[in-house]
Amino acid sequence: MSAEAADREAATSSRPCTPPQTCWFEFLLEESLLEKHLRKPCPDPAPVQLIVQFLEQASKPSVNEQNQVQPPPDNKRNRILKLLALKVAAHLKWDLDILEKSLSVPVLNMLLNELLCISKVPAGTKHVDMDLATLPPTTAMAVLLYNRWAIRTIVQSSFPVKQAKPGPPQLSVMNQMQQEKELTENILKVLKEQAADSILVLEAALKLNKDLYVHTMRTLDLLAMEPGMVNGETESSTAGLKVKTEEMQCQVCYDLGAAYFQQGSTNSAVYENAREKFCRTKELIAEMRSG
Repeated sequence: MSAEAADREAATSSRPCTPPQTCWFEFLLEESLLEKHLRKPCPDPAPVQLIVQFLEQASKPSVNEQNQVQPPPDNKRNRILKLLALKVAAHLKWDLDILEKSLSVPVLNMLLNELLCISKVPAGTKHVDMDLATLPPTTAMAVLLYNRWAIRTIVQSSFPVKQAKPGPPQLSVMNQMQQEKELTENILKVLKEQAADSILVLEAALKLNKDLYVHTMRTLDLLAMEPGMVNGETESSTAGLKVKTEEMQCQVCYDLGAAYFQQGSTNSAVYENAREKFCRTKELIAEMRSG
């Protein structure tokens, strides 16, 4: 063996082995694996990648015996995959900044709709018609998270986007990108149609004078074990991660301020609403720091 080859072999053998990436289906096979994985200092895949993988698999259409494409089946496997995605988001404490930075609009839309569903928000119910004060704390928080995301997404969509330089054309990649673009446009159209209602929901939240709670990995597990439970631990006023009134109002004020500021480009009177909300945000931050 030449000296050069010996050096190469020594360098290769001294390099630490990279552990193999955990595959999405392994989390279906071992119930405790997700929490172990998320406790790692640098989990691979990262939490947001897991959300994408779980929801991607859960939303795959099926093909029947006549070779016809069918909607994704509502079976145990897909329900567990959706639950796993929600648990990862709960691990990230439902931080919209993290989720929006890493997840596409269609994926985050699916995730938050699953949160609404598991939080007992009836499908098709207008959020503006719901009384937040009388809802269980986790249900009210799910409604707020969805509507905060809705107006944040509308604001974000108004910013100019730098077009990525096209690489070598690959038909499958281009088709996938086009599908995601169309999906995003359709979701944005719905969010914009509901924008006035979302703003009313968030304005109503500023009148709440109680702490809210957001689902944790534990409360999600309890809901999955006991889907018929209505007045148990998951619905109590102390279930989940507490979100103090001031913290919730601070987040809502800032998001409303951004929405009003964006609307001010076509209606200058709305700028005053934006100024009020941003001033109130600043006051709440000062209150939380002093408290």
